Amino acid sequence: MSVDHPRCESLQEAIRQAVASSARIGRTRDRQDCRCITFRDYMSLCLYHPDHGYYRSGTSRIGREGDFYTSAYIGDIMGELLAERLALIASELFPDGRPVEAVDWGGGTGRLGQQMLQTWLRLGEAGRRFCLTVVEDNPEHRRQAGELLGQEVSAGNARVISSEQAEAEDWQGRTCIVVANELLDAFPVHRVVQEDGRLWEWGVHWEEAGGALESCLTEPSDARLTEWLDRQQVRLAEGQTTEVGLEAAEWTASLAAKLGEAVLVLIDYGDSTAELTGPHRMDGTLLCYEGHRVHNDPFRNPGDQDLTAHVDFDLIRYFASAAGWQEQEYGTQKQFLVDSGILTKLSEHDVADPFHPVVRRNRAIRQLLLSDGMSELFKVHIWVKQE
Repeated sequence: MSVDHPRCESLQEAIRQAVASSARIGRTRDRQDCRCITFRDYMSLCLYHPDHGYYRSGTSRIGREGDFYTSAYIGDIMGELLAERLALIASELFPDGRPVEAVDWGGGTGRLGQQMLQTWLRLGEAGRRFCLTVVEDNPEHRRQAGELLGQEVSAGNARVISSEQAEAEDWQGRTCIVVANELLDAFPVHRVVQEDGRLWEWGVHWEEAGGALESCLTEPSDARLTEWLDRQQVRLAEGQTTEVGLEAAEWTASLAAKLGEAVLVLIDYGDSTAELTGPHRMDGTLLCYEGHRVHNDPFRNPGDQDLTAHVDFDLIRYFASAAGWQEQEYGTQKQFLVDSGILTKLSEHDVADPFHPVVRRNRAIRQLLLSDGMSELFKVHIWVKQE
């Protein structure tokens, strides 16, 4: 994800400068003509400022010491099943046995990639055609991924690169399977709201007197925000907010032009436009994660908390289809795991030790399938592009 932000001594200063130099005008409860930036631009600064952004700072954001877990941290079953499924997809779509580059885009610390590589090694001939590229921008995550995959990197079976390096490469001559596991939810989103019978976009104003951030209303910054809601026949209730993730959809579409013959596997939490804009979602889906705790105040600790919103898979479908991707599969992660044989991975045992490998593996499988309904909230969206 390429984002251009000015260098500043602090994120607070970067936000203040962005607001001060903006030509956008908004209105708060107290002022009708305050200078502001869109929430989308604020979120981009918070997450991707080159020095102070949440995903650009040198600390680890995933796992026990971070702010959240991904499915790759629930045992090794997700990576194992995904690798087996990708091997099957490769054999069906590319039966000539050509090499396939698996690209874990937004691959974090490399844990999912390592799980997939280990599975391909176990599969023998079926897995020998795969090599792995982890694309990651957080410098600490990239370091950890290089360390975790060190042996495979030395053997020429894996590499770890930044998104800037990935964007600069020519992918046309390769056959790729791109996996984006919890990547789309990390793109900045526009937030819009119905107020006074019309659609506004949420903006962010810096109040110099109090030295604080506050929300404001501004004119929609992109005509596609209104066009998308109109296309989906969405009529927000008065006071209702929703998110429109144009950048995630644009990134998905852009891969079609970038890649040659390819498969794209999107795994993320989200739903249809109708579900995400239903009357039970008056405040949208934006959430903030910090220290494995969740709240909904995006101004609390800018740069030190993750900001995320549910993925609108209808919007992804619209952009991806228009770009040339062909939809192959869409459903819940739970159904994907069941169809991929997760229940066959359960083992009968009479072991009392809760830390025994067999017990831990069974527990991981149950957690992936049953934990707080997350396996229903997460969706798996598979796309194909063939010449």
